[in-house]
Amino acid sequence: MPVRDRITALRSRQAEVHAEMDNILAASESNEAGDLTEEQTAAYDQLRAEDDRLTASIERETDMERRRAAAARPMAPLPAGNPGSRSTVPTQAEQKLAPGIKFSRLVQAVAATRGEGGMRAVLDFSEKTWGSTFAAAAADNMEQSVDVQGGFLVNTDYSTDLIEALRPAVAVRKMGAVSVPMPNGNLTFRKQTGTSNAQWMGERAPVPTSAPEINMVAMKAKKLGALVPITNDLLRYNSIQTDNLVRDDVTLSVATEEDQQFIRGAASDFAPAGLRYLANAANVIAANATVNVQNVRNDLGKLRLALTKNNVPMRSPGYIINPTLVEFLSQLQTSTGALAFPEIEDGRIGAFPYASTTSVPDNLGTAGNESELYFADFSQILIGDALQTTLAISTEASYVDAAGVTRSAFQNDETLVRVIEAVDLNTRYDSAIAVLTGAAWFPGAVAGQ
Repeated sequence: MPVRDRITALRSRQAEVHAEMDNILAASESNEAGDLTEEQTAAYDQLRAEDDRLTASIERETDMERRRAAAARPMAPLPAGNPGSRSTVPTQAEQKLAPGIKFSRLVQAVAATRGEGGMRAVLDFSEKTWGSTFAAAAADNMEQSVDVQGGFLVNTDYSTDLIEALRPAVAVRKMGAVSVPMPNGNLTFRKQTGTSNAQWMGERAPVPTSAPEINMVAMKAKKLGALVPITNDLLRYNSIQTDNLVRDDVTLSVATEEDQQFIRGAASDFAPAGLRYLANAANVIAANATVNVQNVRNDLGKLRLALTKNNVPMRSPGYIINPTLVEFLSQLQTSTGALAFPEIEDGRIGAFPYASTTSVPDNLGTAGNESELYFADFSQILIGDALQTTLAISTEASYVDAAGVTRSAFQNDETLVRVIEAVDLNTRYDSAIAVLTGAAWFPGAVAGQ
């Protein structure tokens, strides 16, 4: 039986022993003096002795597992020309890993070593599992990570790899928002609130003062934490499928929260303001209550005009929209029966790309049938990434699942991964975001269609 399976079996039995001990203590409360009877005392002492033996066995198995991981290194290949030469872990051709796979493997290595032995043990496990080529490329980066109280402070390379995996899953990142590093978790920049003034001038006349209206904006890293339960069955059998599944589990949890906060989140001391609250008040536009093709076109035009009339550069413009509204626009027909927005099948609304996400709700308004549309020049949206991800694991902690049920990682044979990143969001241009509110656009909203 593999070491990990033996440890799991021992801990499972230990949990049963603890439950039996609790039952004996609970039963003693009904005794006349509240003390254990002679029979209960004998049973409790027997269980306590078994618990001590189990604890010692678990410590031995865990120590053995750590020692094996630390000792696992590729053997140096024999001299060239020796037909029998091969390494313990075959040397592999260097390959370009998909975004997030390096971070996924770091999660797996920390989980396998249970965070014991520091980054050296993590690196040794990586050498054993993914081969010498991957280990050689990872060595410098892993050694720079720091073992801190509460987990590993992951270095810039691995934090960047996580961000690249988040990009297609977070609408604001996907649409081209600019990721900027925040040294020490802070960044101050100028935010333009108006345009500069230029004037025609006569011969030898002084050049008029010309300066845009600006404010100073300070970005400060806000902590985003995610708890991700991963089944140990998955971690036991390493493969590229495992790499992908672990990456997807971790990024989904982080991406979902980023997506919601970056779009509609209200600012607080602990969370950044989303696009809805970064938008200039004049750029928050109410949709026409009468839903027809012309009014829909007019509303979309108002969003675009809100940016262009304020000289927003429009380097990376686009929409963020709920899937229900995408479906509505894909079915919307003109009076002749032609599709009003045929280009939506190609990922565009008019000339501009869009990202579809349920982080924009479609149940707003008193009737619960309204949504919002966001139009922005995403080249003016800044995501401050502190690039200081903290990674920790536990096989004993509990968590609350999506159904509100408290689950034990130990009882369910899971490893609980905690990922903490630090981010902030802001805009360089005061009018780079426009929001259409009250859009009751849903299939069937137009009479006769």
